[in-house]
Formats: sequence, structure tokens, C-alpha cells
Amino acid sequence: MKSVDIEWLADDGTPMHAVRWHADSKSTMVICLIHGLGEHSGRYQKMAQYYVAHGAEVFAIDLRGHGRSAGQRGHGENFQQLTGDIDGFLRNALANDVDKPLFIYGHSMGGALVIQYALSRRRVFNGVILSSPLFKPAFEPPQWKVRLGRYLQLIWPTLSLSNEVDMTALTRNVAELDRLQQDPLSHNRISAQFGIQLLEQSRQLLSEASRVDFPVLLMHGNADEITCHKASTQFAEHAGQSCCLKIWEGFYHELHHEPEQEEVFDYCLKWMKQTYRAGKSLSSADFL
Repeated sequence: MKSVDIEWLADDGTPMHAVRWHADSKSTMVICLIHGLGEHSGRYQKMAQYYVAHGAEVFAIDLRGHGRSAGQRGHGENFQQLTGDIDGFLRNALANDVDKPLFIYGHSMGGALVIQYALSRRRVFNGVILSSPLFKPAFEPPQWKVRLGRYLQLIWPTLSLSNEVDMTALTRNVAELDRLQQDPLSHNRISAQFGIQLLEQSRQLLSEASRVDFPVLLMHGNADEITCHKASTQFAEHAGQSCCLKIWEGFYHELHHEPEQEEVFDYCLKWMKQTYRAGKSLSSADFL
């Protein structure tokens, strides 16, 4: 597997980074990955290796404030700014791949961003995969913290706070947790403004599920203590036949890092192949 770095400037001039993984042979599909809060594209290398070995070309962005992209760690003005970054990412990723089916994969916060993007942009993809999407936290944040966050976003919106995510709830894979603790590109920061935006806009997406008219694979572990798998079930019910829901028994938050990760990869690959064969043939040429 080979990798190539991609650099560009966002609409506001922010330097952005992404990575492309590919093989020497011609790929049959394109997968674009959108990561979760506090992480970056490099944490998806093993997933990319699997899909590249099975004929895909994989791109992954570092969202602003994450990884090798510029910006204050864990800060964004709003969802619209980050979905605009995704738009720029896809344009750069697809510049030389205009004849292949495209799937967009979003994990956790990235899952919420992907649905926001998909509902607000002209359909240019063959399907969307959501991994443990953030529609609601798996726990109810203390109301005093929410009220404090709303106050702080007015007087000091860029104030950097801990996201308070318990790392041990991410995966049962101890080796992966060890790697994460030593990863200099991962962080646990979120700004007061973006924290409130994230909670409010993610919940709003639940009321928009009925607007989904494109293929969605929604996966969640029922032992996830970070994002709410019951909210994913609710989203899938409202999305109807457009959405395929897969609940992984006993899995934690990061499905792609669980000990049974290849089962997850296999399931996604089969869904992508079946979706492309059964659905309307769209290619990334529709995007450009």
C-alpha cells in the first residue's frame, strides 16, 4: 500500500491536510473517511490497508483543528464551516478519480458531519457509512456544564476545554489504546463554542432523518459509552428503507479498532458492493 499526502487551503485560507492510500493496480471504488473528535487520518491506516487490499482507493482528511491540518485544536466556528472543509476535501480527493463509485465514511463526530453534508449538498455519492455517529452522547452532560458552555461561547468562544472522553471506552483493544496514548497528533480538546454547536446540531439531525433519500449503512456497538446507540436506532427508524442498521453486540465506540475489526470491514465491503450494484450508478464525475 502506498500513501500520498494532499495539501490545500480551505475557503478561509486555513491549510488543510489529507492522505490518499492506494495500490499499484487500478481501484474499483473510492472511500473518503471523516474522523471523530480529537483524532486524525493516521488512526485509519489499518482500515485503509484492508480496503486497498480489496480494490478500493482510500482518502482521509484531517479536519481543521486536528492532525496535520491547521487551526486551534478542537475548534470550529460551526458545522457549516466543517462541512465546507469536507466539500473542499472531496473536490481535491476526486480530482483524478472521476469514474469510480464513491462512498463517504464518517465516524462519531465525523458521522454527524457526513449526514449534515449529505443532506445539504447535491447528491454526488453512492452511499454513506456511519460508524457510531454522534446524534446524542451516551450519557447526559451535567446541565450546569451545558449552561456554562453556552455562557462561555458568548464571552470566550475559543476557550479550550477537555472533551472529557474516557479513552478506555473507545475500544477493547488494549494495544490500540496504548498507541493512542503515545500519539502526538491526537488530542482531547474542544472549544466552548464548538462543544455547544456539536451537541445542539447533532441532536437536530435526529429530526431530519426522514429527509434521507440515499443509501446509508449505520453501525453502532451496543456497549458504546460515548455516543448513544439508541439514538442511532431512532435515526434508522425515521430514515426508513434508505438506512441499513447494524448493531454490533458488545462492541465499544471505535468499531474499526475492536478485536473483531475485520468482521466490521467485511460487513462494510459487502454493503458497498451490494449498494453499488443494486442502486443507480453514480460516479464522482457527478461532483466535478
